[in-house]
Amino acid sequence: MATTPRPEFRDELRERLMSTAREAPLPAEEVPVPRRPRSRRRPRFPLLPQFLSAGLVVIMVATGMATYESVPGDILYPLKRAAENTLLRMSADDAERADRELRSASVRAREVEELLGSAAQGGSDLVGETLKEMEDTTRSAITSLTRVERRDAKTTGTIRRFVQEQRHQIEEMIPKMDEEDQRRASGYLDYIQGLMIAE
Repeated sequence: MATTPRPEFRDELRERLMSTAREAPLPAEEVPVPRRPRSRRRPRFPLLPQFLSAGLVVIMVATGMATYESVPGDILYPLKRAAENTLLRMSADDAERADRELRSASVRAREVEELLGSAAQGGSDLVGETLKEMEDTTRSAITSLTRVERRDAKTTGTIRRFVQEQRHQIEEMIPKMDEEDQRRASGYLDYIQGLMIAE
């Protein structure tokens, strides 16, 4: 008759097989290889991007200030005029355009004053050209104002202040000008004085 192993024998055999399997080493292809943590490369100059950004900001601010302070004959002066023309084209209506043109005319007067005070003026060509641009801008502003349907107290006050400031500036500069520029400046004074009378 066939005999079956006793339950005790089966349990003991199972236990031996399990302990042998736990103690046996894994094959080489199954041994897990520990991964080395990736080392992050630290930049050699960690603050270089910040320094470059700060330097660019400083250069842009300095260029903007130099452009704003430039006068006819300077390298950055065309950039200043281009910015002014862009603002004029962006004007919403005639009143806003006239206001910006009056401010541009005031800027031209300050430029004439700086040119006259500069020892390296190099003749009166730049002074004469700037005076002409000042007059043309003022006439354009007044023309824009005439297209406005209603002149309120604010517009009248703006013109009055502009004329007073311009007259004060030009009268002080006339003695420093040559004969031709004096004639142009005097004609301009007559024109803006007529604006006061028209008001």
